[in-house]
Amino acid sequence: MARYDRIDRGKAGGDLVANTRGAARLIIVVVLLFIVTGIGLSLFFNVGGIRDTAVALLFPSKVVDNSPSDEGSELQQQLKAIEDEKKRLKVYEDQLNALKGQLEDKQQQLEQREEELEQKEREVDELQQKLSALFEGIKDIAKVYENMEAEQAASILSEMEDRSLVIQILKHMPAERSAEILGAMESKKAAELTRQMAGQ
Repeated sequence: MARYDRIDRGKAGGDLVANTRGAARLIIVVVLLFIVTGIGLSLFFNVGGIRDTAVALLFPSKVVDNSPSDEGSELQQQLKAIEDEKKRLKVYEDQLNALKGQLEDKQQQLEQREEELEQKEREVDELQQKLSALFEGIKDIAKVYENMEAEQAASILSEMEDRSLVIQILKHMPAERSAEILGAMESKKAAELTRQMAGQ
């Protein structure tokens, strides 16, 4: 019977070792399953770019990715578009500068014309003042001749060389008085003055 006890104990000890080995294997399989699942999920969701790295390691011939060259050509197209836009803006800027120069020239011409106009207005004002003073002077002179004897006024006016002044003096007198003075002049001078007065 002791022999059977030893055999049972040997079997029980062997079962224990077998059970322990089976549990260890099970744990190893579960851990490996977790690792593989974690790697699979990381690859599927491309966590940290791991999928790209794995593809590059496993398939070196496929590493030559077209995306960088596509990115490069797209970048070159964008750079070309930027350069074209810069050129277009430069053309606009040049046109604006030319228009600005023309506008400044026109403004300068306008200011110069305004200055010339103001100068002309001042000259006209001065002439009007002189004419006004001259007419006032002629009126005063006409009154002096009007109060003279007709023969004396005719004699003085006949001697004056400035015929236009004589005509202005006679025009600023009443018609009857200028007629008396003309009547007192030599007929030739009176006729000439009358013709000139009619011409004015």
